[in-house]
Amino acid sequence: MRGVVVHHERRTGYIVIRDSFDEFTVAELLGGYDVERGHVISGNLHSLGGETFFNETGDEKLEVFVQRYGMSEHQSTHLIRNTR
Repeated sequence: MRGVVVHHERRTGYIVIRDSFDEFTVAELLGGYDVERGHVISGNLHSLGGETFFNETGDEKLEVFVQRYGMSEHQSTHLIRNTR
């Protein structure tokens, strides 16, 4: 599955990805990856826990921990802004 990064909360290392179903996935980056808004990400976006995504724009594997998926944009941005 593919999606596009719509938000990156650098303070906590969380990203929000919009998929082809217009649903949103929240994932924590487990490394110092160069991910920007607009980057195309592929992988198992609808799975919880540890996953390996691929940043097609940056040609880089991303180790992530998926916190939630199937969310609205409002729910996902609320979640990452309230994470400490």
